[in-house]
Formats: sequence, C-alpha cells, structure tokens
Amino acid sequence: MLVLGAWGWAQSVELGVLERCQGVFQALRPQFAYAERVAPQRFLLRVVLGTGEAALARLTVNIDLQPVPLGLEDIAVVALERPLQDAIRLRNRLSQGLGELPQSLSLGNWYVAVPTGYRCFLTHQGRVVGVLLLRQNLEPIPNPRWLAVYQRSVVRFPLELR
Repeated sequence: MLVLGAWGWAQSVELGVLERCQGVFQALRPQFAYAERVAPQRFLLRVVLGTGEAALARLTVNIDLQPVPLGLEDIAVVALERPLQDAIRLRNRLSQGLGELPQSLSLGNWYVAVPTGYRCFLTHQGRVVGVLLLRQNLEPIPNPRWLAVYQRSVVRFPLELR
C-alpha cells in the first residue's frame, strides 16, 4: 500500500515536471548569440534562449546556424582568420537566422532528476542539443554566466541588449 501510494505520488510529479518543461520550452525565444573563444582565432557559436530577462538554455550552432549535439561541439569550431571582416559576416548571419532556430527544436519526452531539481532536454532531429534546468519547485534556473561571456565576446548579436 505504501509503495502504491509512493508510486502514485511519483507518477503525478513526473507528469507535472514534463508539463512544466513543455510550458517553459514553448516560451523560449532567442535572447542573444555570441562567439566563445576556445583557442586563438577559434570560436564556438552559442545561442542563448530564454524568457523575459532569464537566460535558460544555451545551444552551440554550426556556421549554418544548425544546432550541434551536446558532446560534439568540437566539430562546430569556427575559425576567424580575418577577425573584423569575419565578425561582421557572422553578426549578419546571426541577425538573419536566429528567429528560425526555435522552430527547429523539440522537447524530449523524458527528464532526469538531479539533486537541485530536474533536467529537461532540447532536441534537434532526435539529438540532444541543449538542457533546460528546473528547480525542485519546477521554476526554471537561469544561468547569468552566459550573459557575462556574451558581454566579453568580440562577436555578438545583438551588439547591445536592451
């Protein structure tokens, strides 16, 4: 009986987590993008999704602005041989393609419980490309470090946040 009660509670929590992940996922919009330096003249293109002021998920994209699966980011390193000209070209590409990015994403139908809450997974063509973190009370967990990296980046879009 106790096991059944515990199972029933766990099941309702599971449904609540996935529903909350879906609600947050549907509200995600591109907030900003930047090139993160990984070596001299080598960068990863990052796109940060969020709601309002909160940066909630970060994706790595290739030069065509297609999301790159987690763990395979090394294949998406961009070389900026002529930093100024390449930065302008990348900024223009980011300004044109960011709006389409959320439409190509899906929310995985699973989550992982961690000590701080839950991890929900953003997918692109069936591969995990990002993680959305929720606290135990199901509130999203923002990451302010991404904003700091964006502010230091020589290649970023938009140039200034409102």
